Amino acid sequence: MRKTCLLIFLALFCLNLFGVDKQAGYSLLDKVISTFKGMAEKGTGGREKVIPALEEMMAGAKKARDREQIDPVFFNRYNRLLMVMKLFLVEDKEGILRPVIEREIGEFVWDVEGIKLDSSGKKVIGFVSQAIADELVNLHLYLDNIEKKQELRKKLEGMGSGEEKK
Repeated sequence: MRKTCLLIFLALFCLNLFGVDKQAGYSLLDKVISTFKGMAEKGTGGREKVIPALEEMMAGAKKARDREQIDPVFFNRYNRLLMVMKLFLVEDKEGILRPVIEREIGEFVWDVEGIKLDSSGKKVIGFVSQAIADELVNLHLYLDNIEKKQELRKKLEGMGSGEEKK
C-alpha cells in the first residue's frame, strides 16, 4: 500500500513534464509582448486590432498544446491571461456581462497580485495592467524553471522513500 501511494504521488508530480518545448512557450509569450509593444509604439490598436491578435495568439497556443510543445499548466495560465485581456476589452453597454467580467478579472488580479479589486475604483486599469505584466513574468519564470522543478521532485521522491538527505 505504501509503495502504491508513493507511485501515485510520483506520477502526479511528474505529470506534464515530458515533451515540453520551452521555446514554444517563450515564442507565445514573445508574441503577446511584441504585439502590444508594437501597437503602443505605433499608436495603433483598439478593439478591432487587439481582439483578432488575441484570437491568433490563442490559436497558436492551441496548436502548441496539441503538438505537446507546451504543458497543460502553461496552456491554462496563458489561456487565462488572454481571456482576461479579451474580457477587459468587451464592450457591455447594458451591463449584461458586467458581473462575469468583474468576477473573472477580479479573481485574476487577486491570484496574481493579492489585491482585491474595487470595481468602482479609478485604479482598476493600473491593477489589471500590472497583473497582466506580472503574469507574463510568472509564465516566463515557469518555463525557466521546468528543469529545477523536476530536480526538486526527484529530491522529494528520495525523501519519501526513506533515502538519506543529501
